[in-house]
Amino acid sequence: MSRSGAELYAGVVVEAPLSEIFHYRVPERLAGRIRPGDRAEIPFARRRTRGVVVSLSPVAPIDPALIKELLDISPEEERIPEDILELSRWVAAYYHCGWGMALAAAIPAGVKHGRRERLARRVELASDPDLIEAGAAELGRRAPKQAAALLELLAWFRGHPGAVLPADCPDLGKAASAEILRQLAKKGLIRLLDAEAAWEDPFPAGEGGEGSSAAAEPVLTAEQTAALAEMAPHVGNGEFRSFLLHGVTGSGKTEVYLRLIALALAAGKSALVLVPEISLTPQAASRFRRRFGEIAVLHSHLGDGERAEHWRRLRSGGVRVAVGARSAVFAPLRNLGVVVVDEEHERTYKQDNDPRYHARDVALMRARLAGALAVLGSATPSLESWVNADSGKHRLLRLTSRPGGARRPGVEVVDIRREWVETGRLALVSRRLERALAGCLERREQAIIFLNRRGFHTSVRCAACGEAVMCGNCDVAMTHHRRAGLLRCGCCGSERGVPESCPACGAASLRFFGAGTERAEDALAGLFPRARLLRMDSDSMRARGAHQSSLAAFARGEYDVLLGTQMVAKGLDFPNVTLVGVLMADAALELSDFRSAERTFQLVAQVIGRAGRAGKAGLAVVQAFQPGHPAVAAAAAQDYAAFVAGELSGRGRLGYPPGRRLARVVIQGGREEAARDAAEAAGRAVRAAMPGGCRLLGPAPCEIERLQGVFRRHMLLFAPDNRILAAWLAGADLRPGLDRGARLILDIDPVSML
Repeated sequence: MSRSGAELYAGVVVEAPLSEIFHYRVPERLAGRIRPGDRAEIPFARRRTRGVVVSLSPVAPIDPALIKELLDISPEEERIPEDILELSRWVAAYYHCGWGMALAAAIPAGVKHGRRERLARRVELASDPDLIEAGAAELGRRAPKQAAALLELLAWFRGHPGAVLPADCPDLGKAASAEILRQLAKKGLIRLLDAEAAWEDPFPAGEGGEGSSAAAEPVLTAEQTAALAEMAPHVGNGEFRSFLLHGVTGSGKTEVYLRLIALALAAGKSALVLVPEISLTPQAASRFRRRFGEIAVLHSHLGDGERAEHWRRLRSGGVRVAVGARSAVFAPLRNLGVVVVDEEHERTYKQDNDPRYHARDVALMRARLAGALAVLGSATPSLESWVNADSGKHRLLRLTSRPGGARRPGVEVVDIRREWVETGRLALVSRRLERALAGCLERREQAIIFLNRRGFHTSVRCAACGEAVMCGNCDVAMTHHRRAGLLRCGCCGSERGVPESCPACGAASLRFFGAGTERAEDALAGLFPRARLLRMDSDSMRARGAHQSSLAAFARGEYDVLLGTQMVAKGLDFPNVTLVGVLMADAALELSDFRSAERTFQLVAQVIGRAGRAGKAGLAVVQAFQPGHPAVAAAAAQDYAAFVAGELSGRGRLGYPPGRRLARVVIQGGREEAARDAAEAAGRAVRAAMPGGCRLLGPAPCEIERLQGVFRRHMLLFAPDNRILAAWLAGADLRPGLDRGARLILDIDPVSML
C-alpha cells in the first residue's frame, strides 16, 4: 500500500510483439515516484522481464488477489517522455503491431540495457622508472614482447612527464596490445585505471566533405526568402503545420532548414532532422554543427553506449538538435519546434522488419502531437507527398533555381542498343562518357559514376541449359565478386566458391553476365589508369567510419572519380564535381514492382543533380537500354511534372497508391506446403471480410518466392482510405493455418513488392 493507504496499479506494456497491457500492483516504496513512461522490471511468465509503464490507476482492473507486484523501475533519466509514449501508441495502432514492439523500436538498446557512460583505460607506471627499467630487463628473458612494450611505455612517460597515457595511444603502435597491458598490470609493473571517456564526435566539422571553418550565412535567393517567410510564422507557435519543399537539386533546401531551426532555437524549441541513410549523415551533421554547435547524431553505426548517451543528452535538454537516420524519429527532444525530413521520397525511411513504420509519416505525426512545424524536402517528391500537397494537406513551396546563378547540368542520353550496334561490343562505359570523363580529368575536376548494382558480374549462367547459379537459401541468382573469388547472395549474404561446372546439368560451360560496381571499377581503371578511383558500396564501406572518411577524402581532392551505388546518388554536395555518369539507368525497370518507374526517375534525377553545384558547368551522361521510357526521359529532361502526370494517370487506372490505400500480407513457412496452405486460409478470411469498394490480389507466390530458406506468398489489399482498410484488417481472422509452421507479416503502406 502507498503512504496514503490507497493501492496503485500500473498498466505495463512488455517490450515484445504483444498488444495486451498487463497490470501490476505498485509497491509502497515506488508509489511516490513511478510515472507513465518508466521502464519497469516485472514478473512475467515465470521469469523477470522489462516493460514500460503506460498507465496508473487506484482501481484494480481485475481481482486484486490475482495481480502480482511490480519489482522495480529504472532511474528517472531513462523515463520515456510522454510524447514518445503517445507516438509509439499511434505507431502500434496504424501499423497493426503490438505497442510493446513499437516501444522497443523507440528505445535504444543501450537505454534498455542500462548502459552508462563509457569508460576508457588509462595507464600509469606502478613504481619508479628506474625500477621499471630493471623489471623490463629481467622480463626480457621470459617475455620479450612484454618487455618491449614496457620499454615503450617507459620511454613515453619520460618524454611526457606528468601526463596520463591512454591505453590506445597511437604513439605506442601495436606493440602494447590490450592483452600485453593486462599481463604487465597483473605483474604489478603498471596500473590500468578506468576513467570517464570524452564522447568523440562521430562526424566532426569538416569530416562531411566541407571545410571546417565557420562560414558566413549565405545570401538567400528570392525563392528561399519567400519559402522562409511562408514557414517562419509557424515556428514556435504551438500549431502543427506541414510543408512540402519541392526544390531542384542544389537549390538550397538545406539553408532553408538551417534558418528555420535557428528560429526554433531562438524561441526555446528543439529541432529534429531526418536524413535517409548513413552515407548522407556526415555532410548533414557537419553543416548543422558548424551552424549550431553541439548536436546529437543518431544512426545504426553507433555503439549501444554512444546511442544511449546521445539519447540521455537529448532527453535532459542539454542538446536541442538531433540529426539522424530513420530511428532518430523517436529522439526524446524537449519542446519540439521543427521537424525536417530531407529527401522525403527515399525508400530507406521505411522499416523492413517489425514494426514496419515509415519514418516520414511517423515524423508528421510526431510534429502534429508536438504542435510543431514539419518540412518535407525533395527534388523528386514521392507521389504520396505530392498528392497530399495537391489536396491541401501540405502547403507546397517551390525552389526552381540554384543560388548564385549556378545552372542545372546539361544532360545527354546514350542509347546503349545503338552503341552496341555501332561498336560491335557491349561496353560498360560508352564512348560519350569516356570522352566526357577524359575532359573532366584533364581539367582537374571530379566525377561521380553511378551504378546501382554491386559485385563484378550479376550472374553466372550455364550456356548449355541456361540455368543461373542460384542461392541455396533464396530464389535469386548469386552475384560474382571476382576480387574475393566467390559468389554471394544479395538477399541473405550466403557465399560459395565459383563452381567449375553447372550445378543444374553438370556441363562445364558456365558464363559470366551483367556488371556491378566492382567490374565498373576495373573498366574505369583500364580506361584511365592514372585516375584515382574511390568505390562506395555496401561491400567496400563495411568498416565503421568508412562513409565519412571516404567522403571527406573525396572532398579534399584525394580522389578523382567516385563510383558507387545509390549511396552516392543523393544528398551529396561537392563543388568540384562537374560530371556525372549513370550506367544502366533503366536497370530497376525490370523489377515486378509498381513503384519501379518512380524509383528509377528519382534515382536518375537525383544523381544528375550532383553535377555543377558551385558555378562550374555540369554535365550528366545517362546510359540506358530504354532511353525513351517515361521515367528515364523525364529524369534526363529534369521534368518532374511530366513524370508525375503520366505516372499518376497510370496508377489511377490500375487502382494503385497514392489514389488507394494498400496493405501487403506476407505468409511464410519453412515448408512450401505450409506457406501455401496458410496463405489460402488467410486469403479466404480476408475475402470474406472484404468491404465494398475494396479489392484483393492473391494470394500468390512472392516475386522472390524463397528468401533466406523460407517460402513466401503474399496478398495485396486495396481500400479507398485508411479507415476502411483498418476495419477490413480488424474483421479478418488471419490466424487459421499459422499454427502449422507458418508466420504472417502485415505491412501497411509497403514500399517494396519483392
